[in-house]
Amino acid sequence: MEETTEKPLTRKRKWQFIAMAAVFFLFLLWLTKATITFLLASQHWVDLVNDIDHRMSANDKKFHTNSDGIRSGREATSIKNNDFNIIFLGDSFVYGFLLQTQMAPPRQLEKIARKRFNNKNINVWNFGWTSSSPILSLRLLQDLGDKYQPDLVIIALDMSDYRDDYFYRQMIAGEGIYGTAKKHPRSTYLYKQFLDKVDGSTGWHKDVFGYSGGGGYFVAREPLEENRHLFDAIYDSLNQIYQHTQNELDVPFVVFIPPRHWQYTDKESPNTWEAGGFDAMGPYALENYRYFDEKRATTPYPLISLLEDFQNTDVFPTTFDKDSHWNKHGARFAAERVFFHLLENGYFSSLQTDNDI
Repeated sequence: MEETTEKPLTRKRKWQFIAMAAVFFLFLLWLTKATITFLLASQHWVDLVNDIDHRMSANDKKFHTNSDGIRSGREATSIKNNDFNIIFLGDSFVYGFLLQTQMAPPRQLEKIARKRFNNKNINVWNFGWTSSSPILSLRLLQDLGDKYQPDLVIIALDMSDYRDDYFYRQMIAGEGIYGTAKKHPRSTYLYKQFLDKVDGSTGWHKDVFGYSGGGGYFVAREPLEENRHLFDAIYDSLNQIYQHTQNELDVPFVVFIPPRHWQYTDKESPNTWEAGGFDAMGPYALENYRYFDEKRATTPYPLISLLEDFQNTDVFPTTFDKDSHWNKHGARFAAERVFFHLLENGYFSSLQTDNDI
């Protein structure tokens, strides 16, 4: 019986096996990364659906919160009878994402006001947190506002708020697909991801969820009329905050509308992780300002645009290289302009002396 001997692999055959193994390894690497990314994103969705407010924890050393979960080293019990208190509402820009507590806009505003009036009894309370929106700010204000004895309530309206506020309002109502999301969050997220992928050609994501897929800044990539219902929803949330400040807190309410860097320049945050999610200086980049220009004359509280302030500033850069949030210089500039507009509109009149006028 003859023995059969295996032929040795040729050099060419060896390299083919190595190439196939490398391709297979890269595929596994990609699949692992994609799976982890999906699981993390879906878990974030589940967490948000289960906890719409997602407020910061009390006495969190990492985020420097007080016993109310407010980003402050002070407690409401430190407030004195003659203090002038400002509650500053907003999302991560107000919170001061990537910034130390003292560099966040509320603390910078406090420093500016204290120095201007030589008065250490001025407190600006940071009521901002990541991914908040006006409707969530209202809920926080309803729970904690009176405790901080405000003399003035202000809010900064961010470009991410238009989608976020609509989403939170729908989740709170819990109707339709949003009711399904409460019962089956992970399955709903998977369905949402599918609709998101085909939304550009079908419009199904918008039909089902009420807003376009493909990122949070679509309101600055589409004509106003495509998303007017989202603007109307956020305007209603602002009106509810105003009603609360009038009826429950008896203090003025002021809305500030700062721009994202891509609304006034194409030079900031050149390496931002959000690249591709916006059109710098695009044809619809300023639709939110057009909307509030329409509302300004009939709105009982100020709607103050900070667009021209940022268009004309010499401060550069105002944002981080790899992230669109304000750096310490941008946060300082924003606080300076907020202070200027409040001063110009008489909101510090009770603090002014004859020498200040």
